[in-house]
Amino acid sequence: MNEEMTNLFSNDAYAKKLNIKLVEWDEGYAKTEITITEEMLNFHKAAHGGLVFSLADYAFAIASNSHGQVAVGISTNMSYVEAAELGERLTCTATEVNNNGRLAIYNMEVKGDNGNLKATMEGMVYRKRETFAKTAVKVKE
Repeated sequence: MNEEMTNLFSNDAYAKKLNIKLVEWDEGYAKTEITITEEMLNFHKAAHGGLVFSLADYAFAIASNSHGQVAVGISTNMSYVEAAELGERLTCTATEVNNNGRLAIYNMEVKGDNGNLKATMEGMVYRKRETFAKTAVKVKE
């Protein structure tokens, strides 16, 4: 892993505000996590869907930008499978499924402490020509 990019990814202001942690990343892959607190619950006393989306979106952003080339999300689709509860730690893994140079597809899975699937997300990015890291690996065009 590239230290420059790890620092960049770890200092995402929105993720820090939500207390989402970057666990690990590699090219085309990222793992993030969060522990559900009282202020993250909706009126049904379950983790807010927007929070679960943000956890997955952060992993998506890191995995898609992990090549050091600017990638911007153009679409996502999220399915919520099971509610997360107060005190539960959620973990999201994002994996690159297809990368043709300009467009790339990623699958995200959010799981709870017991390994139960909480949500899935599929996302697509458009990869720009610009790189943002000194050691960027530009993908094929």
